[in-house]
Amino acid sequence: MAPAPALPVIEGTEPAPGSPEALQLLAGLALEADDPRFEPEALTKALQRWLRLKVWLEQLSDEQKQIQEQLRLAHFRGDLQQLLPQTPDGSGYVIAPTTALIRRKGRRQWRYSPTVQELDCQLRARQDYEQRSGDASYSLGAGYWELRTIKGA
Repeated sequence: MAPAPALPVIEGTEPAPGSPEALQLLAGLALEADDPRFEPEALTKALQRWLRLKVWLEQLSDEQKQIQEQLRLAHFRGDLQQLLPQTPDGSGYVIAPTTALIRRKGRRQWRYSPTVQELDCQLRARQDYEQRSGDASYSLGAGYWELRTIKGA
């Protein structure tokens, strides 16, 4: 089996930690060597804080979904109409002097005919082929950090 073609190096990719390119990037930012943000204790505290925020955001997201479902049902029953004044334009309900609760329509979700679905499959297969053969090119966006729960921990 022939080896996979080498992927082209794209301008704007993120340098490896400690590489000359990374050091040049850091020099361009004029960071001071004794910057307190990069001390081990400061980095540990930042990571711990980020983890706490991630957990809170997940909890808040779950709670938000529950509240939105409760409000959706109250809206359908007419309870919100009886409890809250409507906005001047009639698009929602006033819940605080400067805040309104407005219900938006859901996004369109398209369903296509079998012919279009088949064309979509063919296009995806062709894209996959070009990626594997090296005919397609790509670029990398800026790197980012992500927190994930370790399974089994």
